[in-house]
Amino acid sequence: MIVSMKKISIVFLSGKTDEALQTLRKYGAVHLNPVHPPENTVIEDLQDKIDLLKKALAFIPKTVEEQNIAGSDKPPRPKDNGEDGLALARQLFKLSSTIKKLQEELKLLESEYAPFEQWGRFDPEAIKNLEEKGIGLKVFRCHEKELDQVPENINLNILFKEGSFFYIAVAVLGKIPDLPFKEIELPSRSADKIEKSIQDKQERIFRLQKKESAIFKKAIIIRQTLNLFTDYLNYEIARAGLGTEKRISYVRGFCPDEAVDRLKTIAAEKNWAVMLETPNKDDPVPTLVTYSKWSGLFKPVMNFIGVTPGYWEYDANNIILIFFSLFYALLIGDAGYGSIMLLSTYLIGRYFKRIPKETIYLFYLLSGTTILWGAITGLWFGVEAIGKLPGFKSLVIPALYSFAEGSNTAVMHLCFIIALVQLSIAHLCRAIQLYPSLSLIAEIGRIILIWGIYCIAKALILNTPMTAFLPSLIIIGTMMVTIFGEQNEEGFIKGILNGIMQSPNNILNVIGSFSDLVSYIRLFAVGLAAKEVAVAFNNLSMDVGFGSFFSILGASLILLFGHAVNILLGAMSVLVHGIRLNFLEFSKHLNLEWSGIPYKPFKSLTSKSVKRLK
Repeated sequence: MIVSMKKISIVFLSGKTDEALQTLRKYGAVHLNPVHPPENTVIEDLQDKIDLLKKALAFIPKTVEEQNIAGSDKPPRPKDNGEDGLALARQLFKLSSTIKKLQEELKLLESEYAPFEQWGRFDPEAIKNLEEKGIGLKVFRCHEKELDQVPENINLNILFKEGSFFYIAVAVLGKIPDLPFKEIELPSRSADKIEKSIQDKQERIFRLQKKESAIFKKAIIIRQTLNLFTDYLNYEIARAGLGTEKRISYVRGFCPDEAVDRLKTIAAEKNWAVMLETPNKDDPVPTLVTYSKWSGLFKPVMNFIGVTPGYWEYDANNIILIFFSLFYALLIGDAGYGSIMLLSTYLIGRYFKRIPKETIYLFYLLSGTTILWGAITGLWFGVEAIGKLPGFKSLVIPALYSFAEGSNTAVMHLCFIIALVQLSIAHLCRAIQLYPSLSLIAEIGRIILIWGIYCIAKALILNTPMTAFLPSLIIIGTMMVTIFGEQNEEGFIKGILNGIMQSPNNILNVIGSFSDLVSYIRLFAVGLAAKEVAVAFNNLSMDVGFGSFFSILGASLILLFGHAVNILLGAMSVLVHGIRLNFLEFSKHLNLEWSGIPYKPFKSLTSKSVKRLK
């Protein structure tokens, strides 16, 4: 549910600005909307420090930081100026940068040494000394068939053989004549020197990594310092964004309805003047979403995607969760895979207590719907025989049985029904939102048009007879959208004229709606592909056979690899197709743009008292 907000303006004496901001910060429920752009050098300096702290924390493995927090009964607190945390961050950033640079240099040394590792010990300086004394020496690479092309008067030494190629050293008095071979450029340093440089860098990296690990153990201080400077930054932004008029200052923002009474009490105690207003459509109202036990299951997905509905938009979490679970089941499609996911969810929930309960419960739901769909379609690890076993067979719906002829048509039809229901719900919710405006009748007309589009899709794709009342659906739906789609304060007749003017756009929307409805067939296509991949790997393992130890091992590896890849591809398809159908096709029909401003109240991340930095 999207929490209702009040637009607030708070006026206080300019001399009590810091006191007022500290009080609002402690109150922690007002989302501030700066009166002026909050820009000053203090804010820029704080942002630079925060960026430094974030970069430093990025070097610390998340698991290490969590272990440090878990192992600290009383976490250390940074100094008020945060210099201890900043010093650690600078030191860690410098160490990590130095280690990275040394590791790159080490790779270059190793790549320099690797080609000459099997050449044995030699010193390039000795070769240069020979050249100064008039003895030429070069190394070439040639094919074994080309060895007879070396003149007899040239001293040739075979260094080593690599495949059918020889590496040869040629030495003569004076200048070496031109040879039709590829010359190998010798290293600038001896192998001993390169090895010594490699060893020195490895030892230095080891020492720096020990220092780095020591700082990792103080990750709590860096994290607390980041929170402290974030508080400082928020405070400075709030102060810089104040409005001022002579001796008074004021702030503007938004506050949840349920927190307004407490704000009035505080205002009375502090002698503030408070004005409360109902937000209008042009106000940048933040969105605070509260979740029920049911809709809270979808919260991990929302956090993963990172989107927020607009304040004036419809909160569709409950609807999306239902259809997302259904999409997940159809895309994965296999009850065997669902069983593995269910067991994995149980084990992860039992042994990894830090994972939020909502995430665990969500995967219980998704695993359950996958098992249910796989059971009624008779699909267990892509093995037809399992679905025919007593007990399993009784769960199968014959029309949807995966290995039966004609089941593909039934599943495609089911996908169209799912599309019809979800898109109809979108326009129904939109109609409820528009009540009591006459525009809600246009949404009912769009529902009728979607039913007509559903009939067209069935006829074109599934080759079913065209419904007799299809023309009536199209005509009635079009008339309702034309007459009531543009109704507003300008008057009924003006609304009809505007609707007629919008007819070309409405035709395009109908075509788009057909595309949206047909798009749901992707659920069938991806599910079918997953089934065929499972069957293919099963057949491949059967071809290898189970007659001996090695054939059993090979067949088992094929099964393990094949089904693991199939599950991974299924999970990726959920991220692509399951998310898309909800957040694109469905959201478009609901007029849900996910353009919300997240509700971020002015409050502290630390227990320290934050005041203006001098």
